[in-house]
Amino acid sequence: MIYIPQILIICFVPWILNKYLKGSKVGNLLSPVVLAYVVGILTSMFSLVPLSEAINKNFSEISIMIAIPLLLFSAEIKAWFKHAGPTVLSFIFAIIAAMLSTGFFAFIFNDKLDEVWHQSGMLTGVFTGGTANMQAVGLALGVSEETFVILNAAEILWGGLYLLFITSFAHKLFGTFLPDYKYDESKSNETFASVAVNHKARAIAVLLSLAVVGITVGLAFLFFGGLSNTTFIILVLTSLSVGASFYKPIRTLEGSFEAGDYMLLVFCVAIGMRSDFAELINTGGNVILFTGGCFIFTVLIHLGLSRIFKIDRDTTLITSTAALYGPAFIGQIASVMKNRQIVFAGMATGLVGYAVGNYLGISLSYLLESWLSN
Repeated sequence: MIYIPQILIICFVPWILNKYLKGSKVGNLLSPVVLAYVVGILTSMFSLVPLSEAINKNFSEISIMIAIPLLLFSAEIKAWFKHAGPTVLSFIFAIIAAMLSTGFFAFIFNDKLDEVWHQSGMLTGVFTGGTANMQAVGLALGVSEETFVILNAAEILWGGLYLLFITSFAHKLFGTFLPDYKYDESKSNETFASVAVNHKARAIAVLLSLAVVGITVGLAFLFFGGLSNTTFIILVLTSLSVGASFYKPIRTLEGSFEAGDYMLLVFCVAIGMRSDFAELINTGGNVILFTGGCFIFTVLIHLGLSRIFKIDRDTTLITSTAALYGPAFIGQIASVMKNRQIVFAGMATGLVGYAVGNYLGISLSYLLESWLSN
């Protein structure tokens, strides 16, 4: 009973953020994802309510399992490859930058961090998809709770600093060495119009997500006799979700992404409650340096490749946002750039990032382990 306030915060804060802040001045300044993290972190730091680590862990893991299919159902991967040449190229550069950076710093910190390849894999997941991928890769690799909590706190720290940069003077600075975005004059500088909530379609999407989770769990029991092989679970869950997105009736279900967005915010509140910045400061010095190096070099390599191949600043910035933060931040950054034409490309890129982040993070981790553990 004493943990009921904690459960209420986890479940209802995301609903409040989605309902009252999206489209508002506060919501444009700080995205619901940021605010969800802030609520969770402040609740933990100031002990506003009694907290159970088991509840935080269960909510974060269950919500992310349900969110992955919901977020991926609406991904138009074929259309993204067909119509967004510079965006695809810039996102590929973002992937290359993330893998080179996390791989390089894994070698640098191999003697300073235990099983650094796991942390490199998790950072690759978050740098190419989002926080959802970081958790999924961590689960797949069997990373300890302590490692995840400290690494997540370090990533929030550096991600928060970069977010301040890209929402302030990054657009102007990038314009000094990257070409300007070429607007399509045949299109209005539109945004997405709000539509009435289709509760039936949203309920169907949630049920389909639960079905995908159920099938994945069933296959895990069939092949491994239980849920011990988390790598298999995450990869199958991702693959089934991506596969379902190619079926138009599923891809066009109204409210699928919004339901996934809600589950992602639930995850963010729960993870915020688990972010121990005091522990990070006391014991995570190398983790802070490792994560910071990976983050900064990922951004710099991406910018360097964009400069060489003359990718415009808006496309570079929006794909960097999609890769490092996911679709939830696209509207905020597009508003800063005063370029709504790029919103769809950014959202689509973020969804593709969700799809590939798990594969990239897990693959890189196993590759680095084979090189570094000998």
